[in-house]
Amino acid sequence: MDLKKQLKRAEEELQKLDPKLGKIIEIQKPISHTPRDNYFSSLCRSMVSQQLSVPSAAAIFARLEKSTKLKPNLIANLSEAQIKQIGLSKQKASYLIDLANHFVDNPEIYDHLDLCSDQEVINELTAVKGIGLWTAQMFLMSTLLRLDIFAADDIGIQRAMKQLYGWKNVLPKQELERIANKWKPYRTVACWHLWQSLGSSNKPL
Repeated sequence: MDLKKQLKRAEEELQKLDPKLGKIIEIQKPISHTPRDNYFSSLCRSMVSQQLSVPSAAAIFARLEKSTKLKPNLIANLSEAQIKQIGLSKQKASYLIDLANHFVDNPEIYDHLDLCSDQEVINELTAVKGIGLWTAQMFLMSTLLRLDIFAADDIGIQRAMKQLYGWKNVLPKQELERIANKWKPYRTVACWHLWQSLGSSNKPL
């Protein structure tokens, strides 16, 4: 089944599995996604986004792209002046430089990830300094387009679930995961619609 048909089926199933989410899906445009084939760019994008608002992350990523063309060798050799001009923290810059060195040493380092299980992808990526669970999950969702990932730590998803169910406060992570289990095996598609319900400026890069 091609991706477009998979997404259509996922949206139809989610409407049955969760009527409240289903109302959002009915109102919103059908989800459309294209896999990203530049793994280095995707990982840089997610690393830049860590702990930042979407507009701030987008601005910093745009400056990083303009300054380096997202070439691993150029990011690996970022100067202090460039780091400051781009707006990266020293810690985040060190993570990006470390990631870039992995790709300089072996440009095909992650070419096999599309053949790995979700957990294998998470294990490999989180072994790199500066890549945590959230970044690995964003990679699975936005780059590999794995359809059953739930990122409980994502602030946007937490806000959207609070809004969807009318909670006074965001529930604990374990409770969010329990609720999201009803969306299996299409938790990623549910998350895409949750982000979309907050407006395009809240969708991760």
